[in-house]
Amino acid sequence: MTFASLVNTTDTALTARETEILDFIARGLTSKQIARELNISPYTVNTHRDNLRRKLGAHNGAQLASCRAKLHMGAPHMAASANPF
Repeated sequence: MTFASLVNTTDTALTARETEILDFIARGLTSKQIARELNISPYTVNTHRDNLRRKLGAHNGAQLASCRAKLHMGAPHMAASANPF
């Protein structure tokens, strides 16, 4: 099973909030910092992190950031942009 087929299954479809949190994770923010940015509880951020790890098969934040890069590399609109951070 490839990473692309894993991400495209309905069970692994990311919500808009999960995508947003994944972007913050890739920028190196902690759960507490993300929570402050989004005005939500750090526990909610951790729940989203857990869901992201499950959906993407990642074991830690570094792997989540790597998954984020792979997701955006596959999107044609992101390839032309410079640094999205």
